[in-house]
Amino acid sequence: MTFQASTYANFVSDDTASRERLFLQYMGWRDDFDIVIVGSGIGGGVLADDLADRLGRQKRILLLEAGSFIYPTHVYNVCRFPNSSLAKHFACDTFVQAGGSGTQNYIGEKPQLNFGGRSIFWSGLIPAVQAWELDYFPPQVRQDLAAGLLDRAGETMNMSRTMGATARAVAERLRQSPLADDFLIEETPRALHQPYLARDGTPKDQFHTEPTGVFNTAELLLNQLGLTPGTSHGDGPGLHMLLNHFVEDVQNHHNRLEVVVRDTRSGEARVFKAATVVLAGGSIESPKLLRRSSMYPWLPDSVKPLVGRGLTDHPTSNEITSFVTGIGGRPLGATDHGKIVFYSRGRRDANQIRYPFNVEMNLNHEYWHLRNNDPMAEAAAGPPGAARLDIKFSFGNCLDDNNEIRPAPPFGYVPEIVFRNQSWADYLADSRFLALAGWQKSSTEIWDVLNRVALDIFAQFESGGLPAQPADGARYGSGGLGFGWGTVHHAVGSLRMPYRPRLDASFSADSVVDENLLVVGTHRLYVCDMSVLPLSTAANPVRTLTALALRLSEHLG
Repeated sequence: MTFQASTYANFVSDDTASRERLFLQYMGWRDDFDIVIVGSGIGGGVLADDLADRLGRQKRILLLEAGSFIYPTHVYNVCRFPNSSLAKHFACDTFVQAGGSGTQNYIGEKPQLNFGGRSIFWSGLIPAVQAWELDYFPPQVRQDLAAGLLDRAGETMNMSRTMGATARAVAERLRQSPLADDFLIEETPRALHQPYLARDGTPKDQFHTEPTGVFNTAELLLNQLGLTPGTSHGDGPGLHMLLNHFVEDVQNHHNRLEVVVRDTRSGEARVFKAATVVLAGGSIESPKLLRRSSMYPWLPDSVKPLVGRGLTDHPTSNEITSFVTGIGGRPLGATDHGKIVFYSRGRRDANQIRYPFNVEMNLNHEYWHLRNNDPMAEAAAGPPGAARLDIKFSFGNCLDDNNEIRPAPPFGYVPEIVFRNQSWADYLADSRFLALAGWQKSSTEIWDVLNRVALDIFAQFESGGLPAQPADGARYGSGGLGFGWGTVHHAVGSLRMPYRPRLDASFSADSVVDENLLVVGTHRLYVCDMSVLPLSTAANPVRTLTALALRLSEHLG
């Protein structure tokens, strides 16, 4: 069965005028490359950019992308439509599929096949994995991430230094509270978009003080290539890109790999040869490709059962809201804004991690969306002049071997995805939080923890001269607030690196990729996307993946 655009929801297979104006696709006659990267999202895009910077004068690098160039910026910034409507329009919503047993499986993880991948659906938040979570990563990876790679990842994504004066003041005040004993409290770092430019067009020393949050790898790679380059897209060294080409197979031929691709517009097939191939299609597409590839039958028996298994997201609670008028004597109103993260310090009570979650806090959350040039048009209903304060809890999560991306039908494209979404308190209490943090708590006891922390946070703020309380008496628990539908973009673990199956356990002897992201049993086939992560971290994992891409770039040369 040849590729059909209708296979994927809202998939666009087109060579747009904007792409033609911005960069040339690879038009050379040579089919040999030193490195071929499959996928242009955060993992593949950052890897390609860094390799081009360091090795572009000596190596031929080809980036293959199934989708088109259609989004110049983060799509949630396109207009004033609600985010949920935009998500569905661009197929970035819940993936519902009938399972083989007659049940329905769902995960908000529809593949986004387009130049830039999921990075163009992302608001540019760059929180960091914490030390207690790094314990779930293999030792050398953990050491490298902590020794500077996470800092480099932040620099690569133009990480902001502040969310503004209000956010800075609120974070400083919260750090003076008892909450700081258990949480590292910071302004949530966010991507900057463009530096201030001098009159001659050169960047000044300082970036914008406040972020716009529109970093994506499509723009990163356009910057790498320049506008409509000429000689750099000949048959010499450097970065070359080819969009609208879906990878059908990866084959091993005499110590070189061959990548079989199909033009999504014409159906024409083509084969590229490479010394090294990196799969970066994401947590669904990469395991699907590896399983259907000609290399899969030759993988070790210990690896095959793990391909596609373990897909996991991080459970997040529903938001709980309060309306506040100040903190520590500083007035707060409807025009103030900020985003604060409470990173768990991972403190232990006996053999349990006390708080295996981060707390995300928004102050007038709609205000800092780039698309809102008139934020007051969406002001929340509340007491006149008060600021809206929302918090939610984001837990880490060990890999879940009950979840699996099963093989696609012969010559087919869409696999069956078996996924127990992390949204039921009983399931989380019975096994997931026990594995992650050693918690032996009932769902009622879990709600008690969340309610206590929420009240402690709100109590740092004032509302009409009194400590703030949840709006309308809201609480977590039976009949009240609970866990949401997980997080729709952060599924990991389907091609895992060495991992701990639970708190304080030894690292498993088996994995799909090793510490250097090489597929076990192969010589030059690597993976660089969310699928390799050994844990779904409490924080958005995009910064961790960027650090892993920079690490892989160094390993490849």
